[in-house]
Amino acid sequence: MLKQISVDTVKQAADLAYEAVADRQRFLAGMRNIDLGEQNAERGSRNPTDLDALNIMSTDASEALDQLTRMLEGLSPEQRMELRAVMMVGRGDFAGNQWDRALDEAGRAPDASHYTDISERIDLHDYLMKGLYELNLLRKEG
Repeated sequence: MLKQISVDTVKQAADLAYEAVADRQRFLAGMRNIDLGEQNAERGSRNPTDLDALNIMSTDASEALDQLTRMLEGLSPEQRMELRAVMMVGRGDFAGNQWDRALDEAGRAPDASHYTDISERIDLHDYLMKGLYELNLLRKEG
């Protein structure tokens, strides 16, 4: 199924994303009186803000985010496409048995040759791990 990227590389990206989220939490905990500007929320809906992304902090503020960014930069476009497809399966855009469709859609993304849409996802760890699970690529523990 994965031809360009290994399961271990996907897991490494997931682990770095997990650590980056922890760094982000520490970063946000230290902020006080931040001005978010106008954040009008409709009743009953959630209004996403820039605080929903990992890119609110610089790579200098998070060694894990810096490592994740460098890792994604080092991947070939084909590897990033497969990683994006795993993320899309984990996000629920496609079922595990729809790998070819997920891969096709991942290649058609406007920024498919880049990585910022991957590295900015706050739920990247969960998406990648769930994607591996849905694709039956995780070894059973125990």
